[in-house]
Amino acid sequence: MKISIFNLTGKKNEDRPKIRPEMGPADWVMELLAMAGLALLFGYAVYWYRYLPDTIPTHFSMGGKVDGYGSKGSLFMLPAIGLFLYGLLTLVALIPHTFNFPGKITPQNALRQYRLAIRLVRVLKIVLIFLFFFIVMMIVRSALQAKLDQSIFMLPVMLGMTFIPIVVYLVLAGKK
Repeated sequence: MKISIFNLTGKKNEDRPKIRPEMGPADWVMELLAMAGLALLFGYAVYWYRYLPDTIPTHFSMGGKVDGYGSKGSLFMLPAIGLFLYGLLTLVALIPHTFNFPGKITPQNALRQYRLAIRLVRVLKIVLIFLFFFIVMMIVRSALQAKLDQSIFMLPVMLGMTFIPIVVYLVLAGKK
């Protein structure tokens, strides 16, 4: 039995309809938000780069304390990863029939399930890009010796921003 990266159960998805839902107004808004976030992420890094010292914080503990340093060029690592993830998730959204779904996909529910799954991917794109923007802001502020008001709630908030859309998707996808 051949198992693909898109279908870890080993079942074939050949019986699923291979349709791609058209983008509605909400989809366009999400794509524009993701692109704007990406532009903001790169723009912020480019703007502040010239003001940074040669060595900047590159890692923070769960409590928000700096525990790793690197060259100021490493500031562009997160925007580069953000761009890569944006491209990858955009490509993944083109093949919803290959996704793993919480229920059976039929010709009757395929359009709804595919639309929900694609919107989840779009929301996750936005969330990841803005999380990277927040981290780049933290790096710049720390490097410039600005007083940071980080708290122990930073990690749970970041994780919540990532997992809440997934939970919402699972609830919506489970409805008939």
